[in-house]
Amino acid sequence: MNKLLVHGRDFLDFDGAKFKRPTYFYKSELKKHISSGERSRSYCNRELGAVQGMYRWLVNTRGFKPKQDMWESKSRFVNYVDRHGVLQTKEVISTDLLFRNTKSVATGRFIQDGAKLKPISRDNQQHLLDALIALQNPEMLLAHLVALTSGMRVQSVLTLRHSSVKRGVGQPGDKHKFALYGIEMGRGHPVEAKNGKEQTVLLPAWMHNLLEIYINSPRHQTRAKLSPIQNPDDQYVFLTRTGKPYYVAEADQKLFNFSNEKGSALRQFCKKVIAHVQMKDKDFTYHLHDLRATFGMNLLNDDMKKRDEGKMNQLEILDHLKNRLNHEDINVTMNYLRFYDENPELQQAQSDFEVHLESLVRTEMRSHEKLRPDLP
Repeated sequence: MNKLLVHGRDFLDFDGAKFKRPTYFYKSELKKHISSGERSRSYCNRELGAVQGMYRWLVNTRGFKPKQDMWESKSRFVNYVDRHGVLQTKEVISTDLLFRNTKSVATGRFIQDGAKLKPISRDNQQHLLDALIALQNPEMLLAHLVALTSGMRVQSVLTLRHSSVKRGVGQPGDKHKFALYGIEMGRGHPVEAKNGKEQTVLLPAWMHNLLEIYINSPRHQTRAKLSPIQNPDDQYVFLTRTGKPYYVAEADQKLFNFSNEKGSALRQFCKKVIAHVQMKDKDFTYHLHDLRATFGMNLLNDDMKKRDEGKMNQLEILDHLKNRLNHEDINVTMNYLRFYDENPELQQAQSDFEVHLESLVRTEMRSHEKLRPDLP
């Protein structure tokens, strides 16, 4: 409305040439913003979608009758795979008012899984681990490892509680140290999950053991004493040196003075990691959420190895990956398969890497007991 007002145009006047009609005129103005880089194509399409909604409301509830078409519509039928893996058909109605979206759902550069995620190559996974060890921050090391071995999202990793940790499993001599134990999260549980979805995320026994060792360490106990949480089972695994969680769950906001902390310290720490890794790979960058995609690709590599040995088929692989990543839509899971096919350099089994990871990290965690307890 403001844009039309500035140019002296009536938003109800659909008389005259097509380019003069309010809807098409507004589109032409938004096109200038896209060309200059001021606005993205998706942002402008949301604006145009709101405009269409307004005019439909005027037609349906206010009896508005434009003299000419406000836009041209066309329909087509498309096939898609639903969340249960069943092929479905739906009608899609589009208009010539919206800008064509040139982005694909997944490319060889990223995986679309709630956001654009870029799996980390195996070499850079090793560089990442080296950086985490060199920076000597046990909380950040463990948070990264949980994400890398489970595919948890950031809000889940940082809201883990003492009760999330399975005790008495995964010790160095345990022949079942690579077994998987579930962590309940989402609605009805203290550990948060995306959109509150109730789910169980699996974490290797050896990671449970490392978390058990950590939460019983003097370093963590010192921090826990500063926390207002009294029940040990409800205590956060990851606390700052002031006793506050790195990510305050919604249910605990009042307890922590209505804090809206959502992992800012972790994001700052990631910048230190990037700077360290860039000494070996100047193009390296990442977000902690990329470790979810990295876990997914590592797991897929492991399953593909089993497929080649005749132990799994393609449908079993897809179902396994979907369940481990807790995807509702199987199309999101299929993005990982596409990325796998387009990036053969990333293909290496998760199990091989995890054996190396477990051994290396245990040595490092023992050294953390010698660190100053007041490190951030």
